[in-house]
Order: sequence, then C-alpha cells, then structure tokens
Amino acid sequence: MPSPSDRRPLEPWQDPKAAPYVRIERVTKQFGDVYAVDDVSLNIFQGEFFSLLGSSGCGKSTLLRLLAGLEYPTSGRIYIDGVDVTDVPPYSRPVNMMFQSYALFPHMTVEQNIEFGLKQNRLPRRERAERVGEMLDLLRIAELRKRRPDQLSGGQRQRVALARSLAKHPKLLLLDEPLGALDKRLRENTQFELVNLQERLGTTFVTVTHDQEEAMTMSSRIAVMDAGQIMQVDTPTAIYEFPNSRLVAEFIGSVNLFEGKIVEIQGDDVLIEAQFGGLMQMRSLQPHPIGTPVVVAIRPEKLRLCPTPSAESVNRLQGVVEDIAYLGDVSIYRIRTSGGTLVEMTLTNIQPRTEQALTWEQEVWVEWSPTSGVVLTE
Repeated sequence: MPSPSDRRPLEPWQDPKAAPYVRIERVTKQFGDVYAVDDVSLNIFQGEFFSLLGSSGCGKSTLLRLLAGLEYPTSGRIYIDGVDVTDVPPYSRPVNMMFQSYALFPHMTVEQNIEFGLKQNRLPRRERAERVGEMLDLLRIAELRKRRPDQLSGGQRQRVALARSLAKHPKLLLLDEPLGALDKRLRENTQFELVNLQERLGTTFVTVTHDQEEAMTMSSRIAVMDAGQIMQVDTPTAIYEFPNSRLVAEFIGSVNLFEGKIVEIQGDDVLIEAQFGGLMQMRSLQPHPIGTPVVVAIRPEKLRLCPTPSAESVNRLQGVVEDIAYLGDVSIYRIRTSGGTLVEMTLTNIQPRTEQALTWEQEVWVEWSPTSGVVLTE
C-alpha cells in the first residue's frame, strides 16, 4: 500500500480545504431585458490558468469585465483573495487586464508603454526601471525597447501588451482573446509560451476565448458558457472525454451523436435502441430507467475501421465513404449509413502513403467499445 507521501496531491479544486482565490457568488448582469450573465457562481484557485470558453454572445467577456470592475453586477458578489470587490472601482482592484486589441500607446516606445502603469501608481524611478527591465527580459523583447508599436509585428505587440499587464505584479491577470490577432503558427507557439510564463510567475490567469484548441492547450480548467450561464466546469481532459450535456459535447471538438432509447440494463451497461437502426451497448456512469431517451456522444477517433463485419450485433454500423479530408497527421472520413446518418471517423496517418486508406464510395464497417463514449440525457 503506498504511503501518504507517494499519493498524488489533490488539485486545489478537488481539495475541500482549499480556499478559492476568486469567488463569484450568484452574479447576474442585465442590460435592459437581456441577461448577459445569469446567476453565475464560480470558484477559481490561486495559480490557475482558467479559461472562459463559449461562442459570441455567451456572456464570457461580460463576466471578465465584471472581474475587472469595468462593469458592476446587477446582483451577486465577487471576492478576490477573500476581499469583497463587488463595488470596488477597477483601479483599486489587484487586477490587470490585457485587451484583445492590445491598446498600446502609438506615440510611446516599448519601454514607455510598459512603464506607463507604474508611473500612474507613482512608483519610484529606480523601481520602475527594474520592473521594466524585468519584463523586457522575461518576454524576450529587450532589443525592441526603443521601437514604437507601428514598428512591431503582431506577435511582438502581443508580448509588449503582456509585459505591460504583468509589470504591475497583479494578483490576477485577465486576458480578453489574447491571441486572436495572431496567425495560426504564431498563436500555437505563443500558447505554450503563455503557459510556461504563467507557471514561472505563479500569477492567476483568467482568459476569455472562443477557440476550443486554445482553451484546451493552456487551461488548468475550463468553464463552458452558453446564454449567460456556465454549462460545465472541469479540466480540459474531463470536458472532452466526459461532457455533461449535448451542448458541451458539440461545442468541444468533433463528435458523433447517436439518438436512441434505453431498452435494457446490464449491470453498469445499458442497451440502447439507436435511431440509425442498430443496437448500442454503452457504459453509463448514471442510472437511467428503461425507456429513457438518450444521446450517445462518441468522438471520431474512438471509432474503429472493420475490414469485414464482426460477429458482434452491437456497436457497429455499415455505410459508404462520402467525404474525405486529408490533414497530414490525420485523415477525416465522413461515412453515410443506409439510414442516412452521417458518421465522422478520424484515422491517424502513421505510415507514409501516397493514397488514402479509404476511398470515396467505398463500403465500410465501423465499430466502437462500450467505454468509447458517454450517455447523455440533455
């Protein structure tokens, strides 16, 4: 039996003794008759890289502005480091915010932009110089110190904006779509740099994004939002593998959704009569009565290709290849069943080849295991 020292320590959000660093209690924000944020409660812990993820208009940016003090809630309370900041103006909060546009002063050099907030806080000249030097080195932009924003690339402006935000040593850094203006390759590289930077500083980051891959790459936890409400809060792995609703399953990555109803219960498994005409035997974490309408969510990479139909009568379907997308590392196949259901399957291109593993109009069988997906009732 492992000793207590060998056991994996609890993450802060799993530890009932851990106090949240940011506590949002039943916060609502109305604009006229519109509920931009609707009765949201959320805990964020110190040192987290936390993402608010959702489509446009879901309320994520409004929630970020409420944390920054740029908006005030219609009802509810907000606490940062145990202090009620609900009615505290933004300049008195231990918070800094980096905007999507970066909002750099065009007439100032890089080092003047970084120093600006420190001057506003009336820090002594020597301390200001030390902080600016620290940020220039940390973000690796020392050689840009005398340039103005119009002499910088998009990635360089992003680093300057981040340096300016961090120079004041905020307890909480808020980032509004921080990588939205960068091209794909630079955005991917910057994601890892941001994570490494955040780990070195230990500052709590809260970011807003609509980019699922960005949130999955950078976050310790993600809150998926829709219509002003939080639909699920969990780690990237848990949200991808175990979405708690159809909405979350569809929003995070690609997914196949098979509708049906439960016709039999077999221990921890349920037998589902699927609308595509076959039977599915799936592991269910929640008890469901016989006759319950359900949706089975299965990711494309969980499906297996069968050269010939197996002897199993469940968890398999037949169709023809309708569409093919070659993405280099993987190929995506869309398969149309005889019943009209469109199924997406992903195959990893492990071996170099000049042609696709499957071709258009080819008849195929696909199958999956009972633990390859989740059974949802929403």
